[in-house]
Amino acid sequence: MNKKKVRLQELSDFARKQLARKKKFYMVNLSGVAPKKERKLNESGDVQIELNAKQVKELDTIFKEFGSNLNNILQTELEEKTQPEYTKMSASQLEDMGVVLKIDSSIIDGIDKLLALGGEAKSWYSEMNQKILEAFGDSDGTLFLILLAIFSPRNPLSQNFKLAAQTFQGIKKDIADPESKKKLEEMMEMKSNDVYKAMKERDEFKDLATVRGMVKGNMGVNTNLPNILNLLRLYKRNNYVLTRKDAVDEIASHLLPSGALDKNATISAEKVFSFTLNLLDPSYQFEGGWLPVTMDTWMASFFYPQLDKKEKSKLLSKTSNYVYMAKMTQELAGRYNMEPVEFQAAIWCGIIKDKKGENYDITFLTAIDKNLKKLNVKIEELKKLDNFMQKVVEIIGNSGI
Repeated sequence: MNKKKVRLQELSDFARKQLARKKKFYMVNLSGVAPKKERKLNESGDVQIELNAKQVKELDTIFKEFGSNLNNILQTELEEKTQPEYTKMSASQLEDMGVVLKIDSSIIDGIDKLLALGGEAKSWYSEMNQKILEAFGDSDGTLFLILLAIFSPRNPLSQNFKLAAQTFQGIKKDIADPESKKKLEEMMEMKSNDVYKAMKERDEFKDLATVRGMVKGNMGVNTNLPNILNLLRLYKRNNYVLTRKDAVDEIASHLLPSGALDKNATISAEKVFSFTLNLLDPSYQFEGGWLPVTMDTWMASFFYPQLDKKEKSKLLSKTSNYVYMAKMTQELAGRYNMEPVEFQAAIWCGIIKDKKGENYDITFLTAIDKNLKKLNVKIEELKKLDNFMQKVVEIIGNSGI
């Protein structure tokens, strides 16, 4: 019985899906040692084993001994228990395991140049956190910061800020109106795929300001939608009042020791998850010392200048390599007497300046200015107001809903 249990726990989520569809499953290659040549590998380096009909039936018998069946077992996450605890390892330990693409030590030669270019932005997270919370207070400030993180993938800062402002204003408008609030809550009960299909094929929910806000000018609605719906559900569960601490605790609770997120994560994937925590609490640290440092394609460009965009994206999607880059950031930050989030912000801004020039958006202030200019609003006039940030979000947000 114990052998069966161990065997069962070694099955990955991906394995079970393949088993149900193709009579195949994959064993996670935890050893870091290449498997035998005759075994097939999937893209993640896991061992593929094909089963015949008799073996599938035998495996189903094992599942039923645990009070389940193949269909039910597909919904479990046994892989979460079997992945190595990457977050508790050093960068060198990850290299020794053979689960990452080793970073060439030559990148260190360019650090001083990048810090000189981006060093003034090292307080990027703490300054943005302070400005937003001071402008909006704890609840609305927390909501807006999470929206900033959600709309960050594949968007320059100006578009990132615009989408966050539009959606923020839309949410506040919808929950203030009983009919709109009811329809918004109906949308919350739907799966993201069904919501997207309803929006795209049947033009539903267009009367909601929230939907107009997240759609206008957004080429990645389907990518953002799961996180938006999860945020709205969290907001509703708390009677539309968020506290930064509770939001941080809830979001952070879904991190696994491997560095991956569990299937019920409020905010995913790893980059958006880390960025959310960095914005909400730049000093946040998990028990055991793991720090959620934001890794994106710009940071991947710093660590792997030899790779193309597609290769960098693939590395970022691999949990072990994401953790590895974050670990390297933490270790390098210590050498320069900086906090990891400070080092990441400085390197991020430095490499963008180096590649794109001085005029590329690297602060939200320049992003705000760019949005206001499109609306023929002078930022200098708004800066004189005590509620500058609140007014900016209102102007930019309402223009899109």
